[in-house]
Amino acid sequence: MEKKHFIAFLLFTLSFCVNMSAQTIKGVENDSIITWDKSRQLVWDDFKDAVDWNDPIGNAMTSYKIVVVPENVLVDEEDHIQNHEKLSVVANFYCYHSWVNKRTENLLRHEQTHFDIAELFARKLRKRFETLKSQGEKRFSVYYSEFKEYSALCREMQKKYDRETQHGNDFQANDTWKELIQKELGSFRDYE
Repeated sequence: MEKKHFIAFLLFTLSFCVNMSAQTIKGVENDSIITWDKSRQLVWDDFKDAVDWNDPIGNAMTSYKIVVVPENVLVDEEDHIQNHEKLSVVANFYCYHSWVNKRTENLLRHEQTHFDIAELFARKLRKRFETLKSQGEKRFSVYYSEFKEYSALCREMQKKYDRETQHGNDFQANDTWKELIQKELGSFRDYE
């Protein structure tokens, strides 16, 4: 493998993997990372970072990331991913980057929905990756482009969710969004 492609692969791995050795199995958690799992809801004790008293809007902060796990994946000099069929996607919650200063049940549901939105886009990306795999697509650049697109769409939805729910303070809007996201998660159940 040429040096520039090895560096590209290394950057790909570093940008998407944060201590993923224990995170490749759905639902695995440790004291700092929780992988989304339908049977495991967030609790306030998961929010371990110090409160950001300078945040003028929020009473809590959910740190999440959609992560591409390229186990045993190498990129060759033609931009092809060796073992591309092993690419997987997870939505992670980062405990030591998430904080709370006002512990209410409504706010906790709001923060859980942020994590659920991340899982929704992880499922959408899993579906897209499955389509690419079935088409025989092996190019690193294609998978990377899809990751960037779905991550941007996720961030847009997260911002819209906060705007429309006034950061969880509009309980009715929050409940409406929660129902919407649960319905969408159900429509992507095959990619759980």
